[in-house]
Amino acid sequence: MARPATAAVRLLTGEREPVRLATTVNILLHGLQIIDGVLCEVGDRVLVKDQADQRQNGIYTASEGEWFRAADARTARAMQKGTTVHTQVGSAHAGRVFEFMADEPAVGSDAITIVPFVPPDVAEVVDEVEALRDETQVLKDATGASAGQAAASAASSAANAGLTAADVVTTAANLAGAQAARDASLYGKGIFPTIAAAIGLGVIGSGAITAGSGGTNGTFDLAFAGGAGSGAAGRFVVAGGALTQILITAPGTYTVAPNFSFAASAGLAGAAAAVVLGKNADVGEYFWTEVSAGVLGLYNVTAGPVATDTGVRAATSSLMSAVELMMMIQGLSLPTTKMVESIGSGVSPSVYRSYSFVSGDTIEHVVIARAGERAMLQLIHTAAGAAYTANFNLEEGVVVSTFGANIVSASISALGGGWFECKAVVLVGSNVTNNVQVRMSAAGNLPYTGDGTSGLYIRSIILRKQGLTANLFPSSDPANAAFTKQNVTVTTTTSPNAPSLITLPDTVEELYIRAIGRMSATKLVEPSGSASPSVYQAKSVVLGDAVVWKVIAKKGERYRLNLFSNNAAIFNCTFDLENGTASGTGASIVALGNDWYECTVIVTATASASTNWQHRIFAAAGTHPYVGDGASGLYVLSSKLHLNGGANLFGDSENHSTSAWTKSAGVTAVANAALYLGLLANGADIGGDPYDDGREALVGKKLATLGDSITIAGFYTSVIASQTGMVLTNLGVSGASLGQSTTAYASFGIYNQIANIPADTEVVTIAAGINDFGAQEVVLGALGQTTTATFYGALWAAVVAIRTQAPNAKIIFFVPYSGDSTHATHRIMRTNGQGKTLDQFMRAVREVALLTSCAYLDVGGESGLGYFMPASYTSDGLHINAVGGLRYGIYCVEGLRRLSRAGYFGA
Repeated sequence: MARPATAAVRLLTGEREPVRLATTVNILLHGLQIIDGVLCEVGDRVLVKDQADQRQNGIYTASEGEWFRAADARTARAMQKGTTVHTQVGSAHAGRVFEFMADEPAVGSDAITIVPFVPPDVAEVVDEVEALRDETQVLKDATGASAGQAAASAASSAANAGLTAADVVTTAANLAGAQAARDASLYGKGIFPTIAAAIGLGVIGSGAITAGSGGTNGTFDLAFAGGAGSGAAGRFVVAGGALTQILITAPGTYTVAPNFSFAASAGLAGAAAAVVLGKNADVGEYFWTEVSAGVLGLYNVTAGPVATDTGVRAATSSLMSAVELMMMIQGLSLPTTKMVESIGSGVSPSVYRSYSFVSGDTIEHVVIARAGERAMLQLIHTAAGAAYTANFNLEEGVVVSTFGANIVSASISALGGGWFECKAVVLVGSNVTNNVQVRMSAAGNLPYTGDGTSGLYIRSIILRKQGLTANLFPSSDPANAAFTKQNVTVTTTTSPNAPSLITLPDTVEELYIRAIGRMSATKLVEPSGSASPSVYQAKSVVLGDAVVWKVIAKKGERYRLNLFSNNAAIFNCTFDLENGTASGTGASIVALGNDWYECTVIVTATASASTNWQHRIFAAAGTHPYVGDGASGLYVLSSKLHLNGGANLFGDSENHSTSAWTKSAGVTAVANAALYLGLLANGADIGGDPYDDGREALVGKKLATLGDSITIAGFYTSVIASQTGMVLTNLGVSGASLGQSTTAYASFGIYNQIANIPADTEVVTIAAGINDFGAQEVVLGALGQTTTATFYGALWAAVVAIRTQAPNAKIIFFVPYSGDSTHATHRIMRTNGQGKTLDQFMRAVREVALLTSCAYLDVGGESGLGYFMPASYTSDGLHINAVGGLRYGIYCVEGLRRLSRAGYFGA
């Protein structure tokens, strides 16, 4: 079901829900098949637009059997003229938009025509030029010529029809060709870098195909060798090991024909076809070329050939699909690529390609990108003669810094939905060839330690001469083989579907936070033992830089925050978050309310160098080192560093728990651990009683978790620790049971870990039962038994042992959940070797918890994990992954807060 905001936009615009694929030929409306080079899957929405019987055209839902029309495209009103639909993937139609042309067709009776969508600025020109083109075509058809000339003319006419704005409305077939061509290059859009390129020759097709044999099946990029010219692009298809089809997606400009290369299909031998050249824009046709920065002009080709300016102008931004642009603005999912960093230390994730810069050129390096887990983007070329570096923050939408002898400027422009156009402009001082790179990082520092999963989204990479639109790279797609990948994988995907909401005015947002507050502060927790706890990022300054560092903080068990740098910009400032005082050169402190303070350091850099900007925790007296208890700390909402009034330099400036921040001496950082401001959250301030949802009593409590592989994997325990602020000791053991095994699996793996619970532990959780039932097949027993020989008895024995090991600990049982229907053993609806079922083991946990007056959280009964859980929750039908861990953890966090509100964790 569409989200309300999206549905409203579709109602106003006549847009249907996007389809995954669009057909290119007549198909059977039955079974799973390859559509536009992609194997469709059950449930895919497919735009069927090329049926021989046009009454069958429309939007269908793919299935293994008969296909049916999609629920939102079954009526005349749903497919009336002007209705548009966006296509997500496919060799020819990815990212394209199509339009229904019939006026309220009777479904099943009337022909339904579907053609590529033409932006309004192009459509306005079409009526004026269509008649002229038709007249010209009649003259062409009437001209006597040999059969070979006629064939060449027809091929040229068809290809050219896909290259000009006027031809875009001539026929559905030519429209489809034009849309496919747009994926390859500017030539395929009917846009040429120069007039000479437009009226010159290009690759328009191929001669007879020699099929060859032994090739790898699939659709591949077509390569061109030799000849005189450049810019051609295309695809070719190999089926049954033989070449079957060649598609030219961009003609380029050539004076001598190149040769086709089919090397992309490994093993293909003997395949051949002749390259056919033809006019890119012939007499009577139209083309676009850039007449000024960001503005295209429409030209008509007259006899000569001569290009005549029509006076029609269009902004280049208008060539983006109106629907696609709207989707970007709304924050909806779009086809894109994602850069994902490699795992390990010392990574510098980069996508790059070599380019030969020419002295005197002004070059623009342009990337359209969106933050993912990473937000820091860098455009860089290091070689002398064209040296530049531009750093961008995709979360804040700012240019962080620029340097390099040849950089002219850098800019970042918001496109909507979190997407930005990042541009670096460089004036080339001398000829040089080197790698032009797009790099990402965690906090603007390279190299760094990658986690193997984090990244950001990039839609396009373009290098162009200023004032022109032609891409100097052979592709703008970061996933294309034209780009080299270092410490990074680039995959084709879609951006997150995060519909944008209207942002509250700053004043309203500020009032909300002041009154209600936001649970967004990070707790910095000191290690146990003698140490110098610090959290920092390394950043560089230049001699004379005006430095302003602002940190918003609040006391916890510790109340002295020290901001420190011993290099380049030297200071040592201490802030008392209990009494509201500050000491040290350049230090000042301002009370914000509810014990929150803004701590500021203002200094001038005394050298040009890098330094660590440290947040240091101090004890009540003295400096570093001191003896910590492993639980005490203080809270930081944000930390922002500005040089010379510029943008904030810190990455993840409002979440110190991320890898952007280095934690020294064993410091831990717990995200979302405290309420920021919320001046009215304390009911006493407005004449009432303060309300606490239970979270405050959990912060800092020492938690030990007992369990099996699901526990030791850490997916749910990490959520509990991060969202409650509890200090975690994970004692899970893979493959373990609580009771005595009757199979080859070991006994007492969970029970034996009780001896390792720290004596001062305050909360112990027991997640047992799934292996007791499914692997060890422990004897179930009965309520009232007290030894580890049975599962009932082992539950009782565990309570007794825990109370001995950690006398003050509160004990909480987690009821086990079932594996899904695909799991062979650890699930409900199965009887084990003892003749027992999993629900009996689940019941045993509940009953022993009640008998011993211990709390239990019914994970198996209430969390959503179990036999009918989504496949996305687990890796194998049983073991939760990060998605399932979030579900498990959030359920337990709310359960712990409920117990806290009831006083369970009191004395």
